Amino acid sequence: PEHEPSCSGPDPGEIYMLKKKESIIKDTVIYSASNYVSLFIGFFVSVLMKRFLGPMGAGYWALINVIRSYGGYFGLGVKKALNREIPQSIGAGKPKLAKEYQDAAFSFLLLSAFCGAVFIFILSYFLFDNANARTATKIAALLVLSMHMYNLVLTILRSRRKFSLIGRVIIANSIFVLIFAVPGAYFLNIRGVALGMVISTASTFFLAKKWAGLKFSLDFDWQKIGRLIGIGSPMLLLGMLFTTFINIDRIMIGKMLGMQMLGLYSIAIMSITHLDSLPKFFNIVIFPHIQENYGATNDILASKNLILKSIYFVTRLVPFILGLIIFGVQLLVYYVLPQFKGGLGAMNILVFGYFFMVVNHASTNVIYTINKQRKLIPFYAVSVCFSIALNYLFIKAGFGIRGVALATAISYLIFYLVNFSYALKHIISWGKLLRLHAEIAGYFIYFLAGIVTINRFVILNNMLLETIIRVVCLVVLTLPVFIEIQVRERFFSLLFASISPYFTRKKV
Repeated sequence: PEHEPSCSGPDPGEIYMLKKKESIIKDTVIYSASNYVSLFIGFFVSVLMKRFLGPMGAGYWALINVIRSYGGYFGLGVKKALNREIPQSIGAGKPKLAKEYQDAAFSFLLLSAFCGAVFIFILSYFLFDNANARTATKIAALLVLSMHMYNLVLTILRSRRKFSLIGRVIIANSIFVLIFAVPGAYFLNIRGVALGMVISTASTFFLAKKWAGLKFSLDFDWQKIGRLIGIGSPMLLLGMLFTTFINIDRIMIGKMLGMQMLGLYSIAIMSITHLDSLPKFFNIVIFPHIQENYGATNDILASKNLILKSIYFVTRLVPFILGLIIFGVQLLVYYVLPQFKGGLGAMNILVFGYFFMVVNHASTNVIYTINKQRKLIPFYAVSVCFSIALNYLFIKAGFGIRGVALATAISYLIFYLVNFSYALKHIISWGKLLRLHAEIAGYFIYFLAGIVTINRFVILNNMLLETIIRVVCLVVLTLPVFIEIQVRERFFSLLFASISPYFTRKKV
């Protein structure tokens, strides 16, 4: 016959991508739901601890957390390298090699974490005049050791895409913090918080190890350790610079404006942590998929569609979360934390600025996958210097913590523009990159104008009713975006398909 019917059936590529999308959405739902349960618990933990510690104690604890975070860098980036090497080894069909890297990392981290704990313990004698703060820092030195082990287990589970188990571990950790750290704050102030965090983290590590059936062997294979350090050390340096960049505002407020102001600013810190959560969960889920693709093909373009989809979802969904956070925190402060009211202005500014850091997550996936992190070290260093200079100028100009938030938001925007552009140019042309920047900017301006307008004009005598009306207005503002996501990606249909089995029973 002249025209034969096609027997090719559905495109295998389309079927594969649909299954991949469904898998990612399902894992993200499971992982995010568990994390949001943890965040819900953590939210009340944070409120209770702020109430027990007060602005001054909250300021000290925020600074101790910054100090403690540097103890994590004694791992020399091995966990970050492991997060890449395990899925790439699996993608290349070498599961035995993945296990060998796992044991080598465990052995090295035991040694390096101990060194980090000793360093923080010694440093505590030189950091604070306040005796309670010194003691809390000494206890937090033990937290360095327990955090390394806890994060190692999480890294392994993420690399192997065990997101359901990770969710259980994270919830268990938040419950332990509620049980141990909150009473510690009530009875022993910041010393009790530090002690409670040590007990919570160590307990979660042993529980997670048992649940996962993980067995570690001491194996100081210096060839593999050397490779992990070689991959991870640039990540480490970037991580140190990035941590410094993110913490500049807190450090400068503590040094130049005082602990009271830092305590007020902690409302802004809490808010951006919650803003960052869902996009971070999504990127954690897709990261091993990208690594497995790269391990199988040695080509970042194999994950181009996956990376661009992640950017699309983040830029459409995060502004809605941003608005919810702004309106929700205002309600929280009004009813529960009125002594932190002076930090709301800074919170509003910093949350909008942090939007660009959230979008930037996708560029990190690209840079780490193709091993180009070394080239970004000078830029990260310059970003730190720029942020320090801009914060200093705004503080000296008398703008207070709002000025610090604005200076930090400007730094975030510039950081995003450079870092995001460098990463994405490896998968799309400059013309498409400029169009992508314009698209992201358009959505940001749309939501910025809408949320500011709602915040300015929806004002009632009843704060609870005011917040409800503001959220309704936000939903109306976001509705066209939600419709676009559904029409283009069938996102809500796939989301419903992912969660419906948990609410329905199959009929026999």
